[in-house]
Amino acid sequence: MTAVELRLRISTPTEPIQPGRGFYQLEEDALYVQIGLFSAHRHFYSYLENDILRLDLDKTGRLIFFELALPRRRWPVDERLKPPTIIEPADIRWLEFRDAIPETAVLTNKKRSLVRIGLSDREPARNYYLAKEVLLQVDQLDRAVAFWVTDIVDDLAGQEIGAFRKHNRANDSFFA
Repeated sequence: MTAVELRLRISTPTEPIQPGRGFYQLEEDALYVQIGLFSAHRHFYSYLENDILRLDLDKTGRLIFFELALPRRRWPVDERLKPPTIIEPADIRWLEFRDAIPETAVLTNKKRSLVRIGLSDREPARNYYLAKEVLLQVDQLDRAVAFWVTDIVDDLAGQEIGAFRKHNRANDSFFA
């Protein structure tokens, strides 16, 4: 299978940085990452996937959720792993739908509270916020290089992700 290049359209942001974060589902051994809030105007339309990663997109090509189905105990540790420090807001749209994602390379820190999900061997040129605790690195041609989830919360039975959704719905969101 030939490698798929995950092409993006990156524009000036028209909204504030969305709420979002990673929730490690202890009973499922999977990382769930919510990006923004679900609403009548923003819900699942299509996906991109490989054996361990699935990206859910809305009908406009915005990433709304992703799942890393690789147990945390199998994430290789890099004690020097640090997320990018210069990160810009942007309006990011995925241009491919229903395609296969290239092979995914995962790295984490010693505490396993941070994860880098590599999508390409290309050198990152820019870093963007997908959500408050979720970053995307892209190359010079606006192709996805890696995701970063910078503050992973342990979650049992979906209690933390449920509380996150309830808290953000109660905050008169810009996205409603």
